[in-house]
Amino acid sequence: MTERNFEELNLWQRIFAEHWELFVEYYEREHGRPVPKHWGENVRKMLSCGDISEGYYEYCCAKCGATKKIGFTCKSRLCLRCFKVAVDAWLNQARKTLFEGVVHRQVVLTVPKQMRPLIMSGEKFLKAYMDAGALAIKELIAEWRIKKKIKVGMMGILQLHGRAGNQNPHLHFVVSEGGIDKNNQWQKVNYFSTKQLRKKWQYHVIKALQKAVKGTAYAAEWRDKLGAMFEKYPTGFDCDCMPEEGPVERLVIYLCKYVSSPPISIRRIEGYDGQNVTYRYKDHRRGEVKETLTAVEFIGRMIQHLPPKGFRMVRYYGIYARPVREKIHALVASVLKNLVDCARKVAEYFALKNGKKAACPSSARDEYQKKADEQFGKGDVCCPECGEKMKLIRIWSKKRGIIYDAVEAGSPASKDKVAQASPRRVQEKNNSGLNEQLAFGFLTSLA
Repeated sequence: MTERNFEELNLWQRIFAEHWELFVEYYEREHGRPVPKHWGENVRKMLSCGDISEGYYEYCCAKCGATKKIGFTCKSRLCLRCFKVAVDAWLNQARKTLFEGVVHRQVVLTVPKQMRPLIMSGEKFLKAYMDAGALAIKELIAEWRIKKKIKVGMMGILQLHGRAGNQNPHLHFVVSEGGIDKNNQWQKVNYFSTKQLRKKWQYHVIKALQKAVKGTAYAAEWRDKLGAMFEKYPTGFDCDCMPEEGPVERLVIYLCKYVSSPPISIRRIEGYDGQNVTYRYKDHRRGEVKETLTAVEFIGRMIQHLPPKGFRMVRYYGIYARPVREKIHALVASVLKNLVDCARKVAEYFALKNGKKAACPSSARDEYQKKADEQFGKGDVCCPECGEKMKLIRIWSKKRGIIYDAVEAGSPASKDKVAQASPRRVQEKNNSGLNEQLAFGFLTSLA
């Protein structure tokens, strides 16, 4: 599966490298079909992540002259190194979408265990599942003040696994506690009846799946099963409506991390003896749990949650849906600015009354960046010798050769140099020390 030395791979990569072919044989034997194409693609990309023979960024320290190469990332959803890139992408999109200054609430929706196999059968069912959740919440709020016709904003996140890595598709919705009414006025929304939502959620998800299953190979098996769920669960399906304590950014970071990364991190792998994997996770009821699986079983548990290529695990509804948001953004921003200004003036009044200087509140977007930096770190590359921030001096790709060279005044490299570039030649130049001397001189001249 990979030609890299195992010493270059982290523990997660080693498990896949050593047992992927065995897993493929096991899967085909058990299911009678090949593994999904996107599974194999993600494994291949993940195993090449950070391999400098595929391409790299080279940095140089202007203070001591040390150089450092960092291999290209793979951007695979299976990679524990690259999930930060995906998290950052989700966060940036959320920053552009969620209205600043609005209080949000988390709503979690789940279904009985016996329905999970159908939902996980394909993207058609996954999308129907997500859309049904949004419709149930929308209907609950609309019926609360039926004459006002309030529309809230929702960010829906699909999570396919539980903490153990087991199959457990469930939905998280970040819902604005306010919305636009029929007169384009902002109305506060603080009504979230769990009892009513349970029934609405049950109705809409069953109807959506019944519609999605028509004309498919699953129709005969699931037509009666889905209909029987109303009688089997007379009070509806489980849901939870939790007021969010603190800034919504914290919740968004938490949810996006689980959407963009495998079910567990490397630090949760307690042991690997070449055949079996022991890992730990936190269970809601039992606390911290340790579990040991064969490497093949472990791979199956970790990879089953990879969504189909191009499937959107995060979707926006209501006034956060792109077409609607673009139309009303200026209106909502103006209303919220007035509310924030009013709150600031009240705070200043009471602060002055008590003889204190009013604190200037930091922007929610500043909090976003701060929280993301705390959790995932900044993108600066520091010198391994002296700790100084390093400068990018070269980008090399296996397919394109030298893409960028700071020694040549930052211009793209000539075609001759692109043709001459190769990992072996680059290594020879590094051994001679010539490139490092040139780079160091170039950076020193800039300082």
